[in-house]
Parts: sequence; structure tokens; C-alpha cells
Amino acid sequence: MIQAIGDALAFRGRLTRLGYWRWQMALVVISAGFAYGAVAVAMGGGPRWLSALVFAPMAIAVIAAVGVVARRLHDRGRGVGWLLVFLFGPWSLAALSICLSEGPVFIEYSWAAPAALVAALLSLAFNLWAFVEIGLLRGQAGPNRFGPAPE
Repeated sequence: MIQAIGDALAFRGRLTRLGYWRWQMALVVISAGFAYGAVAVAMGGGPRWLSALVFAPMAIAVIAAVGVVARRLHDRGRGVGWLLVFLFGPWSLAALSICLSEGPVFIEYSWAAPAALVAALLSLAFNLWAFVEIGLLRGQAGPNRFGPAPE
């Protein structure tokens, strides 16, 4: 069990599709448990610091999720730089879409709404590409520059 946790927090090696989905399901359950605990403490009238303390272990879950995705990208033959593309690409496009849809004073609104729609659709396209690339496509057969094929 300790080895498995260490593997999740590592950013080296490769991970199969099945291993990726197992880790994602485990991390969703763990994160939901911590979130439920924080809400239960807050609704039970507990101190705010205790509710915030329940969220602290979620930082480890986030690091583990990034490590799992990095290992899955390695299995696809891609470096960790692709993680930045799949993470910050959709986020930055979504932020641009929100900014444009709010209609800032300094932007002529006649073209801001269509531009916001295009940015939102591009963000969706990035997310779908990441889902297919990371979660659905088979890894490279045999060893690659990130190590031997996972079992």
C-alpha cells in the first residue's frame, strides 16, 4: 500500500489505462470523503479551522492526481510538458471566455460575445482531446524513453 501511494506521487514511469482509471476512481472517492467531512464539520457547528483542516489532505490527492496523469502521459510517449497544455490550455481559454462574456467596458461588445463562444468551444475541444489522449488511447507498445511497458 505504501509503495502504491509512493507510485502515485511519483512523476516517473508509465501507467496503463486501467491503472489510470483505478487511480482516478480512488482519488475521487478519497476527495469526496474529505469534502464530505469538511461539510459535515461546518454544518455540525464545528470551528472553521477544523473544517479547513479536513481539506488539507486533499493537497496530497491533487499531487497524486497530477502524478498519475504524468505517468499516463509517459505511457503515451509524451512528456510532462503536455500536462501543462492539457491543464492550462482549457483553463486559460475558459477564463478568457468568462472575461469576454462579462462585457468589460474597454471592449466593444459586438465582437466580445462571439469571441467568448469561440474561446469556450476551444476550451471544450482541449478537454475532449485530453480525455481521449489520457483516458482512452492505448499506450506505446514496448519500452519508450520513459521506461519499460507497464504490466
